[in-house]
Amino acid sequence: MKDLLFAMYMGGPDGLEAIRPFLFNLFTDRDIIDFKIGERPQRLLANIIARSRSKKIMHHYQKMGGKSPQLDYMRSLLGKVEHRYNNDFSRKLDTKIGMCYYHPFIEDTFAEINPQEYENIYVTTMYPQYSYTTSGVCFKRFYNCLRMRPFKHFETIAFWHLNRSYNNCLISRITNAADMLGVKLNDIHLFFSAHSLPEYTQSEGDYYVQHIKEQVDYLIKAVSPAGYSLAFQSRTGPMKWLGPETRDELHNIAERGVDNIVVVPISFVSDHIETLIELDEQYIPELKLKGVNIIRSESLNDSDDFAEAFVDVIKSGG
Repeated sequence: MKDLLFAMYMGGPDGLEAIRPFLFNLFTDRDIIDFKIGERPQRLLANIIARSRSKKIMHHYQKMGGKSPQLDYMRSLLGKVEHRYNNDFSRKLDTKIGMCYYHPFIEDTFAEINPQEYENIYVTTMYPQYSYTTSGVCFKRFYNCLRMRPFKHFETIAFWHLNRSYNNCLISRITNAADMLGVKLNDIHLFFSAHSLPEYTQSEGDYYVQHIKEQVDYLIKAVSPAGYSLAFQSRTGPMKWLGPETRDELHNIAERGVDNIVVVPISFVSDHIETLIELDEQYIPELKLKGVNIIRSESLNDSDDFAEAFVDVIKSGG
């Protein structure tokens, strides 16, 4: 017998022509963002946003090779997870990918799975922290599929933000970033940047901010920097979002004389537009022009140590 890992994620456009439908799929989903205007008006608004935003960000995707790198990184990572799993446990592991807002969709991948082939089935997402707008959306789609064709056995891993192996990957990259700055760990300022969410999600009991802060505390205790900040990036749409905003907070701390900054994209496990464009090409260069010694820690992407950590995530249940 063999085992299965079903890994889910948001997804991204696999070509320039896919940007608009991807954005439309995202902004029509009221689980991830609810504009509080009703289903039909939201679809109309989503179409407007998708049409407008796709034009604004197309050149960013052109810089990234004409598509989101997310799926390629995920495929490469899971290939390494299969190999590591086999070496560690002498068992074959199949991995399957399901995305929420573009191909391969969760529903399509689920339809390909024959659960009778597997002794152990692990179901998780690429989101370390849990939010009903991200991991929750993935699991909702998975459980909707189960209503049509139930699995008799499977194990879900809803979040893994405090997994030691995973956080060791981040600590390694923070250490490397400090070395590149030419500064000791206890002299750096750690700047954690997380993807923002609409502020209303917190009043509805979402776990995201709690999990982010728990992980920040874990890393601060491990690294013991001179100081740290937490901010949020990538706001979209006409509503109040979690703050402070990353770009504003970076400038604020620079004006207070904070230097030797390592930016840690704490809610992103792989590079995409938020890291490669927003952080690397927009926010961080603005600080460098002010003379700030600043660098971003590398993303985990499909690295060998992250593959090893992900095996630990699925085997330890988080």
